[in-house]
Amino acid sequence: MNLTINPNPGTAALALYDGARGAVAAAARLVRDPQVMSTICRDAPDLAGQLVAQLPEAGAGLLHGITLGTVLAAGWQKSGELRAAAVRSHEEGFRGKTNQTRLAAHSITSEHRPYVEVYTDERKVLTITFSVDLTFTIGLLYAGIRDGRLVTLHPGGDCEVAVSWGMEGFKIGEKKVPIRIPAVAVPLGAGILLARPPS
Repeated sequence: MNLTINPNPGTAALALYDGARGAVAAAARLVRDPQVMSTICRDAPDLAGQLVAQLPEAGAGLLHGITLGTVLAAGWQKSGELRAAAVRSHEEGFRGKTNQTRLAAHSITSEHRPYVEVYTDERKVLTITFSVDLTFTIGLLYAGIRDGRLVTLHPGGDCEVAVSWGMEGFKIGEKKVPIRIPAVAVPLGAGILLARPPS
């Protein structure tokens, strides 16, 4: 799939923090709390010092790896309205043409549970789970559908993403930010497959 959705901000880390180092600093503040580390390291207390030094960078890397465009694409693939339009696009008279479908204001939610595994002497001693919860609020949208694929987007309303980030039940940060999508039709390369042709 050749996908080019480039919302600004582009990743969960950049939605929460102005720069890539902001996520590391926020995670470092949390892991320096003795109560947090005693909870996380209850089964391996001797590792607390090393984890304080290494865990923020690892957690920030996980957060930065969540690309908002990919999450949006996955949400639109589940849309009943878009899938119905994609099925119609395979019918006689629609094939090969881009047809516009109006998608009313909607929300897309996505929950992620990435984790870090900690090893000592090649033996796994801890698994530390992070949480990244995303809620996109998307205004009116016009979608171009051709041959079962979402091929263009034309935003007609405001878009926002709410991001919440935590580690082992402790909140690291949360924020709501507008998503700036160009006010022109956004091409999606080869498109996002919504419905295959009937066999």
